[in-house]
Amino acid sequence: MTQSVVVQGELQGRVGTLSLAADRPVPNGYSFSLLSLIAVGQCGNQIGCCFWDLALREHAAVNQKGIYDEAISSFFRNVDTRVVGDGGSISKGKICSLKARAVLIDMEEGVVNEILQGPLRDVFDNKQLITDISGSGNNWAVGHKVFGSLYQEQILEKLRKSAEHCDCLQCFFIIHSMGGGTGSGLGTFLLKVLEDEFPEVYRFVTSVYPSGEDDVITSPYNSILAMKELNEHADCVLPIDNQVRNVL
Repeated sequence: MTQSVVVQGELQGRVGTLSLAADRPVPNGYSFSLLSLIAVGQCGNQIGCCFWDLALREHAAVNQKGIYDEAISSFFRNVDTRVVGDGGSISKGKICSLKARAVLIDMEEGVVNEILQGPLRDVFDNKQLITDISGSGNNWAVGHKVFGSLYQEQILEKLRKSAEHCDCLQCFFIIHSMGGGTGSGLGTFLLKVLEDEFPEVYRFVTSVYPSGEDDVITSPYNSILAMKELNEHADCVLPIDNQVRNVL
């Protein structure tokens, strides 16, 4: 059912489908120099963790002197940890302590806790996290309607704080899955929230579609409901087949 809209083949090499859902086109030469990445659900946070690790390693390979430059500033803040609160941001010079421009959301805390106990734990802090313990039970409606209403104000507060740290916020980038309850439901709920709160900021989405071998009986229904929200509220959707190997 969903196979006609997913990217076939490996992500590294080519993208087979690019869906533009907004009326306004991306201008030629437009540069998304400052963005805020939002990882939603188990899948979104697992992929997000790989992304941050890759971004750090690739930048370190080309920036041997450890300078906080334009490339790294798109994804990370440079923070002086000796300053209490948010007043310790450093705009240039040597890298002190990097903090990801990200918000991590999951209605189960397992994956986020693993990230906070792993090698990237210093890249995030509690101000960037929203977790619950019950999960969405692979149900789009629970993620979208129940947790969306319950956590809307907390999510907005963290999104505003993330936006405040950007001198020129140009893009929100959401990573989520389509088959689970939190990724499909709460992930697409965020799109409407972003559209209302930041109407001039582009909303890019990487959506992982369930494979044909998915044994979760609700995943096709979750995907269809989520696709409707993507079509209405996303500016650009980059769909990925869950069967794709070696994504990062």
